[in-house]
Amino acid sequence: MKSMFAGIIALLIIGTGAYPQEMTEIQEVIMEFSSFAADKQLDVNEWTITMKEKTTPEEAERIKADMTMLFERPIIQKEIMTNATKYTITDSQKNKNFVETYILIYPTNKKSSTEMVYTVQGQGKPSLSKHDTKIVNEVKSRFFSKNVTIFSCLKATYSGIMNDVLVYEKFEQAFNITTINEIDDENGWTSRSGYTNQWGNTLPVGDQTVNVQFATRTLGGETTITIGTPIITAEY
Repeated sequence: MKSMFAGIIALLIIGTGAYPQEMTEIQEVIMEFSSFAADKQLDVNEWTITMKEKTTPEEAERIKADMTMLFERPIIQKEIMTNATKYTITDSQKNKNFVETYILIYPTNKKSSTEMVYTVQGQGKPSLSKHDTKIVNEVKSRFFSKNVTIFSCLKATYSGIMNDVLVYEKFEQAFNITTINEIDDENGWTSRSGYTNQWGNTLPVGDQTVNVQFATRTLGGETTITIGTPIITAEY
């Protein structure tokens, strides 16, 4: 099973122009998720890579200026929230199939750290070209420290009612996952979290450590599967 996934991943890498020596675990995880979805005849709709880290307001301002200069036509939006001020920077000139978003959240409480969030979002199957891979790696090395938390997420759909338990068992076997937590909602939503030694990015949940989450939702005869590591992140 694992060798089959490795072969599919290799074909994806060759087809998109991204070479193994240029790819990091960030990109490899997305490719592995996409390979699993293709093997199970799922339609991949969307993928995201998110980097999050705490910093000082001064450092955040410096990075905001540098990040803005990277974009050809930056759009900066400011939102005043109850306990923080949020800045969102996007590039109006970039391809919509590869959308970068940089977010800064300045808490009203000056004693709290500023949060930096950088997200790359793509539509359809991942197509990380050499250029796209270079962008992600450069942002990581230039604006974030080694303590950055990185989230990878992929959404796929199945046109029909599927046995999500069986699909998860296949997912569990393919990536050697130890399941830690399971939630099965009566309204057609399920979530399973676990740990695998294949990926180093982890988060503590209670007294356990997790680095992968698998969720499904069935509505109107269609099942949506969302896979994320170390967990599935909510929208900002």
